[in-house]
Amino acid sequence: MFRFLSTSLLASAVLLPSALADKTKVACVGDSITFGSGIDQREAHSYPKYLGDLMGPDYDVRNFGNPGKTCGDYPSQKQRGRWYGDTKEHQAAVAFQGDIYVGNLGINDTGAWWDPALFEKGYKDLIDAWRGSRKNVPVVIWNRLGPDFRGQPGKRTFPGNMFQPEHKYSNQDNGSAKNRPTAEKLLDKIAREKKTLTMDAYTALSTHPEFYKDGLHPLAGGARRLAELTYARLVPVLKVPQPKPSVTIGPDHTITVKNEGATGLLLDGHALVLDGQRTGAFTFGNATVVFPGDSLTIQCGAAQDQTDPVLPLASAKLKPAQGMKVQVVKVSARKP
Repeated sequence: MFRFLSTSLLASAVLLPSALADKTKVACVGDSITFGSGIDQREAHSYPKYLGDLMGPDYDVRNFGNPGKTCGDYPSQKQRGRWYGDTKEHQAAVAFQGDIYVGNLGINDTGAWWDPALFEKGYKDLIDAWRGSRKNVPVVIWNRLGPDFRGQPGKRTFPGNMFQPEHKYSNQDNGSAKNRPTAEKLLDKIAREKKTLTMDAYTALSTHPEFYKDGLHPLAGGARRLAELTYARLVPVLKVPQPKPSVTIGPDHTITVKNEGATGLLLDGHALVLDGQRTGAFTFGNATVVFPGDSLTIQCGAAQDQTDPVLPLASAKLKPAQGMKVQVVKVSARKP
């Protein structure tokens, strides 16, 4: 059962200062994953580029990624220039004066040079620098780091490589596996103390090793999925206008939702209903996003619901027929 929600966005959304004539500036700061290492034609297929496609013409999304960089300023890594704060990308991100910053730093900290105190101090210093005198500028940090499928096949590490032989990766993880849980606890602490927003970059990607070639850096498909996850996180914060979808019923028991707008269509918290009947609705979730000009299809009458947007969506309850009225409505599941 569902109940309709008001049209207002989350009450806890952060309001941003902006001039009507200016684009809202989104700064993507981070390491090789933000940069797009390992992606063919990375300028066109990095996650910040896909995010820009989703945000639309009223937003300026920049990629300030630099491979191999850390949150912490570790003395043993000084000559290698590992601290993100020492990079030209960091200086450019500060000068950009972003209206919001999205950071994926932390994975490179967990190697042999790991130092929890320097990790925490370094990330806090970076956050302070991005905000500068604008103390209320929102910052989103990955408090659940992207998957790392490296390690011996079948041996549980963190997050572990538990996939079939066709997904084997390197037998080493640079010692980072044991430190990642502690790093994520510290990221939670940093988020609380610096009052940042957080984002889970692990869960949605951890079941899709096909997005990875080396076990750590997502390919273009994974970068596109990261952009969807980031967009889903930013929509309520930036109050991104949402286009109205067009919905059609196909002759093969399918429903197609098309986005004809200029920004991405976030379907989380919405459901498909037939003839106004709220029972038996198919509810979207898991950062289901439709790019401008794209569409997605839901196969109806399936054995069970399938709501992971990476895979073909399927509904077990919806049984559409020509002539029925199908709608996308905003809903909220009742609490048990």
